[in-house]
Amino acid sequence: MMIIKLPPFATRLLPIVFVTGIITVWSPTTVDAQTVPADSTTILQQLTERDLDQALESFGEIADQPLAFRDFAYSSLPSAAAGVNRSLAQLSADEQFDRLEKWTLPSGDRKHVRLLAVPGPTDAPPRVFARALGQRPLDSTFAVASVGPVRGFFCSGWMLVQAADEVGRLARLRSTLEELETANVAGATELLMLAYVAGSRGDLDRVKGYLQSLVADDPAAAGDLSPHAMRQAAIASAALLHPELQPFAEALLNNLVDRGGQADAIALRPFLRIAHATAVQVYRGQSSPDVLLENRLKYWVPATVRSATDIQRGQPSGVWLSHERHLLHLAGGTTDVLLFRFPLVGEFEFVCETQEGGAIGTDGGLVYGGLQFQALGRKDTLQIWDADSDHPMIRPSPFARYDVQPVFNHVSIHASDDGAKFESNFHPVWFDDAAVGSSPWVGLRSSGTKRPVFRNIQIHGTPVIPREVELTYGDQLRGWQSGFFAETQPPFRAAGETETETASGFDWQLHSGELHAAKLEDEAAAGKPGLLQYQRPLLDGESISYEFMYDGDATIVHPAIGRLAFLLESGGVRVRWITSGETEWTGLQSDNAAIEPLNRRGPRPLPLKEKQWNAVTVKRSGGKCHITLNDELIYQRPDDLDVAPQFGLYRAARTVVSRVRNVVMTGDWPETLPADFVTEPLCSKDPSLRSQD
Repeated sequence: MMIIKLPPFATRLLPIVFVTGIITVWSPTTVDAQTVPADSTTILQQLTERDLDQALESFGEIADQPLAFRDFAYSSLPSAAAGVNRSLAQLSADEQFDRLEKWTLPSGDRKHVRLLAVPGPTDAPPRVFARALGQRPLDSTFAVASVGPVRGFFCSGWMLVQAADEVGRLARLRSTLEELETANVAGATELLMLAYVAGSRGDLDRVKGYLQSLVADDPAAAGDLSPHAMRQAAIASAALLHPELQPFAEALLNNLVDRGGQADAIALRPFLRIAHATAVQVYRGQSSPDVLLENRLKYWVPATVRSATDIQRGQPSGVWLSHERHLLHLAGGTTDVLLFRFPLVGEFEFVCETQEGGAIGTDGGLVYGGLQFQALGRKDTLQIWDADSDHPMIRPSPFARYDVQPVFNHVSIHASDDGAKFESNFHPVWFDDAAVGSSPWVGLRSSGTKRPVFRNIQIHGTPVIPREVELTYGDQLRGWQSGFFAETQPPFRAAGETETETASGFDWQLHSGELHAAKLEDEAAAGKPGLLQYQRPLLDGESISYEFMYDGDATIVHPAIGRLAFLLESGGVRVRWITSGETEWTGLQSDNAAIEPLNRRGPRPLPLKEKQWNAVTVKRSGGKCHITLNDELIYQRPDDLDVAPQFGLYRAARTVVSRVRNVVMTGDWPETLPADFVTEPLCSKDPSLRSQD
C-alpha cells in the first residue's frame, strides 16, 4: 500500500493520504499580454534550425532580464526552457558542460552567475517521432526536464552541475564558485548549493544551513515571494536526493507554498504544491514519488482542461489526494474535474459536501451534463461553465455559506428522465433538460490554484448505467472541448432557452445530431489543424465510434487519442503528434507524421468509401489501441501514453466543411452501481490494474 504522510488537511494537506492521480494546468483567460514571448519563440525557432549556440545566447538574454512571475506562468518561456533542455540532452556530458559553463559563469561585461529555474511542460511524444526530426528514437530525444525527483522543472544550474559530476569536473567547479561567493558575485551562492548537492563529497551541512535560513517561523513575516523563489525551489528539489536534507527541503517547499498567496504569484502555487507533495512523498512516503502520476481511485477518472498554450506554459495536470471519505484537490490546471467512471441516467441524486472560503483558496464544485457548477457564498451567485471552462453563466444563489476559514456546503445534482437540477444547500438554483444525456458523467471540479476538500460523497436513488452514450445527441455540444487550438462552439443553454446565434460564427456546431466543422476563409488560419475533444478520458475496455462524410482527403476527420492523431490516408495509417505550433518544445512541426509499419493491419489501400459515410471505431483494450475503419481493423499499437487520454476528432486543416455523426461511446460497464462503491466511494483500485487507464 502506497501512502503519503502529509500535515493535517485543515491547515495544509491531508494526513497520510492515498495519491489518486495526476492528469492535466492553471491559466485564467484574462491574463495580460505575455512579457517575453517574442524572445522565447525566437529561441524555439533557433532550436528548430539546430542552432543551439545562438539559442543559448538568446536564452541568456532572457535569463539576464529581471523576470516577473507571469514570465514563469503565462509566457512561452517554459516551452523555450524545455526546448533548450531537450537539445542539450542530445549532447555528450562533455559538450553539455562546456556550453553550460560558458553560459553560466561570469565573463566580459556580465559580472553575475546565470541561473534560471523554470517550470516546464511534461507532455512528451512517443520515441518514434524522433524520426520526424531525422534522429534515432532514444530516451533523450524528448527528455523532460527535472530537478531531483520533481518532474517538469528546468534548472540551468542543476544541468550544469550534473554534467560536471559526470565528466569529473565538479570539484573544480565547486572551487570556482566558492571563490565567486567570497567575491560576492550574484548568483554564486545558489549555484554553489546545487554543486554541493550534486555528486559526492559535497558540503551538505552548508546546504542544510542554507535551507534552514530560508524558512521563517512565520511565513507572513518573511514577506511575499519574489521570482528568485524558483531558484530556492530548485535547490530544495535537488536536496531531496539526500536523506539528511529531505526534512529541510520539504520545509522550504512548504514555506514557499504558504508565502505564494499574492496575486501575481498565485499562478505558481500549483507547481509549488506538487513539488512540496513530491518532497513529502520522498521524505515520509513508502513508495516512489512516481505515485503522484497514478490514478489510484477505482471509480473516479481525473481530467484537466488543457489548451495547447496551457501545455507549453508548463502548467500541471490535476492532483487529487484521498483519505478515508475525504478527497482533496491539491493542484492542477485551469480546471480539474474528477468524473465518476460510469455514465449515470435515470432517477438519482449525487451529493457531497465541499468547501468555500479560507486564505488557501477552496471553492469546490460539481459536474454533470457536460457543465460545471460552483455556488459561491461570498458573491451569492451560482457560476456555470461548459467543459472548456468557457461561456460562463452567472445566476443568483444566496444559499451557500462563506467564512474567512473554509466551511462546508451541501451541494447536489438531482437527475431524472427529463433532465437535472443543481442544488446549493438543498435549494434548487439551476434546471437542465434532456441535453444532459450526451454527457451523463457526475463529478467534482476545482480550479487549478484552489485546494478544496470534498466529503460524504454519495449516490442515492435508482441510477441506470446505460449500455452506450450518444455523445452528439441533440444540438448542444455538451461535454466537448474545442479550446485546444482556441476554436469555438456555441454557448450552452439552460432548459427552455433557444439558440440565438447562427452556425456560421463557430468552428464546431451540432445540428440535430450531425456535427459540422467549419471551413475557414482566411488562408493562413485554414491551413492550421483543428481538434475537438471529449472531456471524459477513454479508458481501457471502452470504445468510441463515429461516422464522417468522405468527399476528398481534406474532409477526413481523423481519430485522436490524447495528442496522438491517427491519420487515415489512402496508403495506410500514419500517426501525428498534435503540436502547439510556434511554442512547441519538442521541435516537431505541426505537419509531422511517423510511420509504424508493424502496427498497420488490414488492407492497403484503406477501405475508404468516396462520397459516403465512413465508420471509425477507436478502442482501448489490453494495453493496446485498436482503430477500425468500415468494419476492417486497420491499426493496432501499444498504449504508451502517460495519462488517461481523451478521445478527439482531428482535422489536418480547416479548408473545407467536415461532417461527423453518430458519435457513440461504449464500455465494459456494469449494469448497477458496484457494491464496493456503495460502501466506500473512494476505494482504491487493485495495484495490478493501475496502469491500464
